[in-house]
Amino acid sequence: MKTTFYITTFLATLLIFSVAYAGHHYSGHGHMMNSWNMTEMDTDQDGVLTFDEFSYTPQKQLRGDFDMIDENEDGMIDKDEWTQLLEAHGVMTN
Repeated sequence: MKTTFYITTFLATLLIFSVAYAGHHYSGHGHMMNSWNMTEMDTDQDGVLTFDEFSYTPQKQLRGDFDMIDENEDGMIDKDEWTQLLEAHGVMTN
């Protein structure tokens, strides 16, 4: 039972990163930032980047991935949505 949990957790993590990575490259980006222009990233225009400013783009990308999986838009990924995602990526779920 524990082994199944670890394998499922590993596959889920791998799948999330794969979806994020694939979606990112599908959009034509070769890196996690939409722009490496510091001025664009510096949302409060104070001349420095905080971690929140620096990490905003990857968070936005992950949010898009999450929203894509959350088909009924209830803010949660239920088992059916997760199973559908896994099966769409060739992972057999019973």
